Amino acid sequence: MKTYRSRFMTTLIFLVTGILLTLGIVLGQLFKDFYLDSERDRLKEDAQLAALYLEGGELDEIREYVGQIDDGSSFDILLLNSRMEVIAGTPFRVGSIDYKIDPSMVPEEGTFGEADEDELIQYTKPIELATGGTVYLTFIRYVSDLEGVYNRIWLTIALALFFSFFIILFVLQHLTNQFIQPIDEATIVLRELADGNYRARVYELRNDEETGSLAWSINVLARNLESISLGESVQRARLESLIEYMGAGLLLVDERGIVTLVNRSYREMFQYDDLSIGQFYHGILPSPEVETLIEDVYLTEEVHRRQLSIRTGFNQKTYMVSAAPIFSDTGMLRGTTLLFNDITELKRLEKMRKDFVANVSHELKTPLTSIRGFSETLLDGAKEVPELRDQFLDIIQKEATRMQMLVEDLLELSRLERDDFQMELVSVDLNQLVDEVCLLLSQKASKKSIQLEAKHEGTVVLQADLNRMKQVIMNLVANAINYSPEGSRVEIAVEAKADSYKLRVKDNGIGIDEKEVSRIFERFYRVDKARSRNSGGTGLGLAIVKHIIDLHHATIDVESEEGKGTTFTITFPRV
Repeated sequence: MKTYRSRFMTTLIFLVTGILLTLGIVLGQLFKDFYLDSERDRLKEDAQLAALYLEGGELDEIREYVGQIDDGSSFDILLLNSRMEVIAGTPFRVGSIDYKIDPSMVPEEGTFGEADEDELIQYTKPIELATGGTVYLTFIRYVSDLEGVYNRIWLTIALALFFSFFIILFVLQHLTNQFIQPIDEATIVLRELADGNYRARVYELRNDEETGSLAWSINVLARNLESISLGESVQRARLESLIEYMGAGLLLVDERGIVTLVNRSYREMFQYDDLSIGQFYHGILPSPEVETLIEDVYLTEEVHRRQLSIRTGFNQKTYMVSAAPIFSDTGMLRGTTLLFNDITELKRLEKMRKDFVANVSHELKTPLTSIRGFSETLLDGAKEVPELRDQFLDIIQKEATRMQMLVEDLLELSRLERDDFQMELVSVDLNQLVDEVCLLLSQKASKKSIQLEAKHEGTVVLQADLNRMKQVIMNLVANAINYSPEGSRVEIAVEAKADSYKLRVKDNGIGIDEKEVSRIFERFYRVDKARSRNSGGTGLGLAIVKHIIDLHHATIDVESEEGKGTTFTITFPRV
């Protein structure tokens, strides 16, 4: 034991010594580099401050000032002309170094010299003279002057590491005497294994033949016991996790009607936070129809499925409830399994699909009826009357155009909703895009004597799909014109905020009722159905706008007051 302890301690001493020496060298170099960087920053700040004070002065005044500050400074300070000749300052050691620098390489904000930083640090800053010429102010700091600081750093680190070595040595000695006792450790581990703690292990002494074999045998036994126990635990944990976190609610009832298993999803679905196993199922089912379903399983011993609408609090949801019997190995009925799948979203999507088909059919029926009616009238003889013929053909053309717009909008929505839809992102100047839209819609606005006013508050450049963003602005501004009275004003404002960009379209039109604001982005929804149809709208414009805004990770908000106007605000996050 004593031999092992000695070897162990010797190894640790060499290891700690090596670590401390390495740490000392690294820390010394880090402190040295830190101090050198600090000197560089100080040199730069002093040079810039002096240059700021002397900027625009007379040459003689600058030379006099350089001579004054050079006398009281720890730096060498030189004033150089455009040929890099010293015209002021006292360069005690400048003759032995290359302090010159190409004037063309000195930027307006100044630069460090190319001299070897192991010898000196040089910073040069140009100064504009009152006469229009340029001189160069150079601050020089010799690295040899910092040797005293470096020596104090090394001495401090050496003393700290010296005392740290003895402290660590004392701690290691104490820990060795306390823990290197393999026989006692093996006894403790065996007791732990007997108590069921299969994670206990003995420290295996690789070079100690007396205790190494014993420790290895004990650890093999512990690993085998742990493997057996862990396998059972893993299987149990997997099953419990699957049951708890499956998307459907699960309830198990035995042949006596006692609940033997209930998962987290069931509790969350029907708000049974205090539900526990061992209760009779009559009091914890969300609907009497579920009780009937369980009774059917007990009577027929077959699987039953039923779609049920169940109210929980203020929410009405639809569930597909499946009930299946549980049989023992002998074929005896041992209970029932109930599975609750929430299909509310599927039902909602199905209803949306039916509504969409109905709306499309209705929207297509009106122009088709008009086209058919007027074409039949023309065929019946109205084509012989030029005035009626032209009037009917004009109506047929408008209805056909309306059908084309409807189909194009439907195709556009379909493209935007595809998972593989890709936008062509480019840099878009929002102010310029607003001006283009105002120009394109100016004729339409002038027909109603509506004033289009574009306001730009700051430059706004987005990464966006140019054509899609133009489509959004065109739609919002066209709607504002359509729903505004003659002689009114439509305002399009672009604002640059600290954390976002905003595009605001404001009109003085008919406004939107508060109850209808939340529905205006639905397909085929119209606030004023008669006016919308007369204006040639398809009812899909705002739905397309919403999809495009969502694809740009932006938001669109609506503020409206019936009879006073509407404001659409699009907020783009700053990237």
